Amino acid sequence: MDTITTVLIGISLLFFLLLIIKSIFNIKKICAICLSVSLTWISLLALYYLGIFNDKIIIAILMGHTSLGIFYLWEKKVKKRFLLFRLPYLLTSLILIYYVLNGFSLNSLIFMVALWVLFFIVYLFRTKNSVNKFVNKLIECCKKW
Repeated sequence: MDTITTVLIGISLLFFLLLIIKSIFNIKKICAICLSVSLTWISLLALYYLGIFNDKIIIAILMGHTSLGIFYLWEKKVKKRFLLFRLPYLLTSLILIYYVLNGFSLNSLIFMVALWVLFFIVYLFRTKNSVNKFVNKLIECCKKW
């Protein structure tokens, strides 16, 4: 059986197992899909570093799913004014995944620090009339149509 099929079966089995556990213990705050995907990539990452598993692409895809899930959760929980930081937050999670799978990059770290500083400066001046329009466009960029 190929690797991707094995991973898909594993995630599916974990999903149903977690659904059963959730119903037995009446756990409502855990998403069975999110936890299944996260447990899978964490396990595969450990196996990768032990030299047992070698498909970084599958690990990266699953880590990306978790990263985006956390992004959506964060997006729902923060006050509207902090939605300005969507891009730096999302790109930070991307480079963290890259660092875990492919090693550190000083250039990307410098870029991310500069991007966070830039967005923080915009945030500090968000109430100024000329900056406010720009901030509103940044916040509304991902508005559900």
